[in-house]
Amino acid sequence: MEKELVTKKMIATTRMFGRNVTKLSEIKEAIATYTSRAAEKLRRQNCATSVIQIFMVAKEENHPASFSHGATISAHATLPVATSVTDELIIPALQLAEKIYMPGKLYKKAGVMLSGIVPDNCIQHNLFQPATSANKRLLMQALDNINSSMRDDVIKFASSGINTDWKMRREFRSPRYTSRWKELRKVN
Repeated sequence: MEKELVTKKMIATTRMFGRNVTKLSEIKEAIATYTSRAAEKLRRQNCATSVIQIFMVAKEENHPASFSHGATISAHATLPVATSVTDELIIPALQLAEKIYMPGKLYKKAGVMLSGIVPDNCIQHNLFQPATSANKRLLMQALDNINSSMRDDVIKFASSGINTDWKMRREFRSPRYTSRWKELRKVN
């Protein structure tokens, strides 16, 4: 007996940076990456979102300890039409990042939260804007299929960046013997 799949009311993707980040370009890359991941989760439950919120956690100058919470800065935007298409979510997310970014601050964490989630088959369209074409849905489905079968985001949006020095550190992660062929133990 399996429990019924419950659709989430909010989807969030947040990560600590591998190092403190100061550049807007690196923060925008992180926000675009997290938005892509959140959109993928959203499509997995056949839903769309109408509200996107981003946040950044700035390191406090007078608290050098790495476990201090820091100051959280956030902003949100309500979309004209609920969507699950990644590029339609990345654009407002990056605009929000530009809006709340403060030069000179050290940022140690960022995240994206999607709310106002509705089922994909009952989206209320805007009378004054063209509806998202079925081609975009097929494109997103193909992108998700390729990325899930090949792993490690083989296909991603350019705004997610190529050189991601800001990514979370993983030196202490356990080997994944049961799920990665390259990490499988060899016996001589």
